[in-house]
Amino acid sequence: MNNLKEKFTNEIIDIIIEEISKKEIKDKINTHIVEPSMTTIFERLYPYIIITSIIFILIFFMAVTIIYLLIIKK
Repeated sequence: MNNLKEKFTNEIIDIIIEEISKKEIKDKINTHIVEPSMTTIFERLYPYIIITSIIFILIFFMAVTIIYLLIIKK
């Protein structure tokens, strides 16, 4: 019984892999799943990326200013 279930599962997986490997199916998956998902993720993360970049630049300028002031003070 267990052997039959394992064989059946392996056949199903092989069929799925074979179908997904076809160029037409890959194009459909890319067009209808991957591209919209990536676009949505990027649109949602874009404000956070901008804010993080601005904060990083401000911290960098603050560090450079502090180092400059320490050098001048000596």
